[in-house]
Amino acid sequence: MSQTKDDVVSERAEAITDRAVDICGELKSRKIRPPLDQLMLSIFFRKTSYRRSIRALRQLNRNFVDWNVVRISPLVEVVDCLSSSASWAWKSAQDILCLLNALFEKQNHLGLRRLIDDRTTTQARRFLRDLPPIDREMANEVLMLSFDLPLFPCPEEIARVCHRNGILDDGRPLARNQRRLTEVFQSEYYPPLHRLLLNVAGKHCSEEDPSCGECELEGVCETPSNSAD
Repeated sequence: MSQTKDDVVSERAEAITDRAVDICGELKSRKIRPPLDQLMLSIFFRKTSYRRSIRALRQLNRNFVDWNVVRISPLVEVVDCLSSSASWAWKSAQDILCLLNALFEKQNHLGLRRLIDDRTTTQARRFLRDLPPIDREMANEVLMLSFDLPLFPCPEEIARVCHRNGILDDGRPLARNQRRLTEVFQSEYYPPLHRLLLNVAGKHCSEEDPSCGECELEGVCETPSNSAD
């Protein structure tokens, strides 16, 4: 009896989940980061590697008393704290200051811990998206990782990897693709899947020249490097 397309996708999703758990663990006892910290990581994720993003967040937390001190600090001081010689640091620092100032102007403080207390998921996402440079998937990352909501972010990087692995029909960061990922992956494994897929996208699964032979999903992904799209 031949497999249906949904059967194939389900098997592929299960294989990717197994690889994510093998590499990252289940992350059930992971440290839940405050939502503002997670927003900062989402900004870093778009510009540099996962490991460098974690290092940058730790450096900011170490060098500044709190996020309000970051907000009122000169741009060059924030850049120097991240990495004065890296181009990603300048853009990240600009985005961080823009976000912090917009949030402070919006509510006169920087707290986000009560974000979902009196808001629906849609309202909370809309609140975050009103803060530049936060997009839909950055908002979803915060709602999933800081508030444990059953959302699976689908930024450009994850959409690309999931398309090349046969999970998505196309590699665009669309709302329908985000909903599709919540259907094919089990919610209890969203955190390790999110971490692995971002790592793979940043290290190996580039848009133009993927390094398939070095990828953590080698043997799971069936897309050869010479026809990745």
